[in-house]
Order: sequence, then C-alpha cells, then structure tokens
Amino acid sequence: MENVFRLYQDVGDGRSRNILEAVMNNDCKYIIDYYRAGFDIKTVDDKGETLLHKASRNDYFEVVDLLVKLGLDVNARNNYRETPLHLAVQFKNSQVADKLLFEGANVNAQNRKKVAPLHLAASRGKESILNQLIDYNAKVNIADENGAKPIHHAVLSGKREIIRHLLNNGSSLAEADDRKNNVLHYACDAGDDNLVSYILRHMTVNNNRNIYLETALHRAAAKCSTATVKELLNHGYDPEALNINQQTPADVAAASGRVDNAEFLQNHLASAEFKERIGNYPLHRAIRANNHQLIVQFLTTENTNQFDYFGKTPMYYAVIIGAVKIVDYLFQRGARIDVVDSFNQPALLHAIYNEDYEMIEYLLKRGAKVNEIYYGRSYLYRAIMRNNYEIVKLLIDNGADVNYIDNRHRTIYSYALDYADDDIIELLVEKKAALV
Repeated sequence: MENVFRLYQDVGDGRSRNILEAVMNNDCKYIIDYYRAGFDIKTVDDKGETLLHKASRNDYFEVVDLLVKLGLDVNARNNYRETPLHLAVQFKNSQVADKLLFEGANVNAQNRKKVAPLHLAASRGKESILNQLIDYNAKVNIADENGAKPIHHAVLSGKREIIRHLLNNGSSLAEADDRKNNVLHYACDAGDDNLVSYILRHMTVNNNRNIYLETALHRAAAKCSTATVKELLNHGYDPEALNINQQTPADVAAASGRVDNAEFLQNHLASAEFKERIGNYPLHRAIRANNHQLIVQFLTTENTNQFDYFGKTPMYYAVIIGAVKIVDYLFQRGARIDVVDSFNQPALLHAIYNEDYEMIEYLLKRGAKVNEIYYGRSYLYRAIMRNNYEIVKLLIDNGADVNYIDNRHRTIYSYALDYADDDIIELLVEKKAALV
C-alpha cells in the first residue's frame, strides 16, 4: 500500500475541507492522510453512493485508481442500482470508464430501470466509450425496462456514427422494443430528419407496426418535416395505414397541429402518383388493410406473386402485418414464401425480424428453409442476438444448425455467451452445440 501512497502523495495539495471535496477535486494527498488517520474510506451517503460513485462523475484517473486500491467496490450500487461505471459513462469520462472496466466492473450491470452502461454510451453519443464497453463484451442487444436496446437509445444522440458502430457489432435496425417500436419509429418520434434519411437508406423492410398499429409514417406525420414524410412515402410507407384509433397518418398530422403534413398527405392520396404506386395494386392494398373480403375479390393467378411498385409481393405484406390466416390463404393459392421482395428475401426472414412466433412456426411447417443464410447471418443467430428463447428453441426444434460457423469464424454458442441469457446457453449445451 505504501507504494500506492508514494505514487499519489503529490497529487493534490491536501487542503480540501472534507473527504467529498477531496474526491471531487482529485486531492489524493488529502485522501491518503484521511485514510492513514483511520477514517472510514468506505462510507456510504443517503443516496447509497460510495466515494467511488462520486469520483466517477469526474474524469480523474488518479483518485479513481487510489480508491479502488483502497478497497472500494467497483460494482457497488447506489439507491438507483447504478454502479460507478454507469456514472462514468453518463458523464462521458473515458479514462475512468476504462479504469473501472479494467478493475472488473460489470459491463452489463443494469440500474433500477434496467439501463446498462451501453444504453448510456449510445444515448450520450460518446463513441470512444462505446468502443470500450463493446471491447469488454457489452451486450449490444441488452434491453431496458421498456425493451429498448442500445440502438434505440442511440437515436437520442442524433449521431449516425453511433448507430453505424452498433450495427457493425450485431445490432439491427429492425430491433423492436416491448411496444414493437423499431429504430425508425424512434427517429421519427424524435423529429430527426437527417437520421430518418440515414436509416431509410439502410432498411430493407417497411410498414412495420407497433402495438398501437402505428407505422413510422404515423410518427413522422406528427413530428418530422414534410420532406421526411415524402421520403417515407417514396420508400413504400402506407398513407392509408390505420392505427389503433383508426387514424391515418394524415389524421395524426392534423390532430398534432401539423397542418402542412396533413395537407400534403391528403393531396398525395388524390394524386396520380398514389394511383401509380398503390392504386394499381388492389390486392397488395387489400392485404395492407387486412381486408379479407377484398383479398378474395382481387386475388388472381396473375397477381399471387406480383411485385408492386415498391418491390413487395402480397405475401410480404401479409407477413409484415402478422396475418397468419392471410398468409395461409395466399400460400394455399400458390404464393411463394421463399422470395417476397425485390431483395430476394424470404418470408421467414421478415417473421424473424418481427419476432412473430406464430408466423415463424407456420412458415417452418410450410417448408421454409431454417438454415438459409442472409447477410452472413443465420436465423438462429438472429434469434440469439434478440435473446428470444422461445424462437431459438422453435428454430432448433425445426432443425436449425447449432454448429454453424459464420464468416467471422464464430460459432452460434460464442454469440450466445456474449449476448444471450443463461437459458439459451443451457439449451445450446443440451443440443451439443460446438463450443468453439
């Protein structure tokens, strides 16, 4: 310990008025004298915070290193269940975060609201700290109390670099929270036009709905510019989609006081452009509206697998809205499930994106290929990254390859260790998955 004291004895002047002031001002000399005098260095205040919690709010490496060497717990929790690492990340203190991680801080610790350090790094937009956390095996799919993943929190930073980095480490733009809001819902809700444009350039799915049956266009109509509303329309978002209150995006815009967006959407519905893009495809339109009577009326042998203006087949829209009965009706009449859009993506991939257990089960029973690889990732990988035990088990029970090694030379099991809960790991061990 004397070696430590010699190292930091000259850091600070020892003139702090109390131990808290010394900690906050990197006065290591005072702290050492305080400790030598026999005072309790492990004191906890009425907020449940240790001196290490306090020190982590500032980016002073010396005082943090000293307190750790004096025996303070790097994983101590305050009354909000926050660790010192939570606070270091929250206040963008890279040096302190790195030190705490090196000393064994739990990179995936969650506070009272189940927010982990990676959520905070993503929302604060500090890329260097994000890198540190991921290097220490932070789970990119960890969910807070609302099911929001770090990539959802990244929208709050407004930085595409943060989103890009999370995507490069296994996150997905199709990730949804407990209310089924995906990243695009979040960006539209934030009114971030630039971020919406960035996300749209990288998404291959559209018209996903949350539990209130809102598409991203509903959110954009209330929060974004008319240019962004137009951009969503150009990517195939449905101006006729009804939310749980039977409101179209134009209705939502009007109710939110966005007269500009309401008028634009109303004019669009009456335009020749709308007729070309949507009006000329009555079957696709009927499926989006979940109108079985019209589906029966419009379905023909010629349009069963027809691509619409946006490169989607009727089966695509049936899968996206989660309508198993419509999917079955189409399938029985010759609709393909192996290719449902112009990206040559199958129905099963979209069902996996939506974490739609019933749809996945149906498609597997109808011969969907459980071991197809898209963008270098298997379906089982995607389910593991979403930490969804039920879907992981369903895929394995239907023949998913537990020993698949991807283009990064990683096994399914290795991803489970990094991103999944123990029940998924135990299932893979039970199924004799390759461990390395």
